Amino acid sequence: MPSTVVHVAFGLLVAAAVLGPYFDRRSLAVVAAAVVVVDLDTVTSLLLESTHRALFHTLLIPLFAVVYLYAETELSERSLLRERYGDRGVRVAWATIAAVVVSAIGLDLTNPAGVNLLYPLHDQFYTFDGAANYSTRAGVQQSFVDVSTATPEASGGGGGTRIDPGSKGSTRDYHVGSGVNPDKGPETRETRRIFPLVFRGWQLHLVLASVVGLAVRSRLSPGVETAETEAEEDSP
Repeated sequence: MPSTVVHVAFGLLVAAAVLGPYFDRRSLAVVAAAVVVVDLDTVTSLLLESTHRALFHTLLIPLFAVVYLYAETELSERSLLRERYGDRGVRVAWATIAAVVVSAIGLDLTNPAGVNLLYPLHDQFYTFDGAANYSTRAGVQQSFVDVSTATPEASGGGGGTRIDPGSKGSTRDYHVGSGVNPDKGPETRETRRIFPLVFRGWQLHLVLASVVGLAVRSRLSPGVETAETEAEEDSP
């Protein structure tokens, strides 16, 4: 599964694409902190069992943030966020939401363990993991969503099409392990804790690409403050 290191690396790449002229260390630090916070439900799962990948991975939090941010900055006559932090604050807020959805939640959703997307309103883990291809014999095939047709029973029930979008179970019967809380229930002597850094080659590749990409972006694209300073120096 993607580690917090991988989440942060991908999240910062997303932020680099959204921040525009407000790309700097302070903005990246805010985005990175938000991505890390999402993974802290590994700790809360010690108090609320099996809420790892649920309590902070729910889409309800960024959805609320999107509605509030849009209303506060676009619909309200007065924006406290814009008054205090200017356009930089608004752009950083949008970049943070994008990084949380795409990296912190999105990467885990494509992992076989899945994410409890609408917790606590709808307590069900889902995973968007599979493959899609075209076969010269079978045509287009995909395994992201399981679509099956049940044979009707003699009594007239049980038929129809069944669609399963990768459901895994609820917090009552499904547990996503972590280094903090590996297994559901009391620990035993055989309990093993693993704190991942990278589990696959693509994850290491993503982390390295993030480091290189952010370094190049930083050198080639000066922030707003730097650009304004240069403009003042060039003005008569």
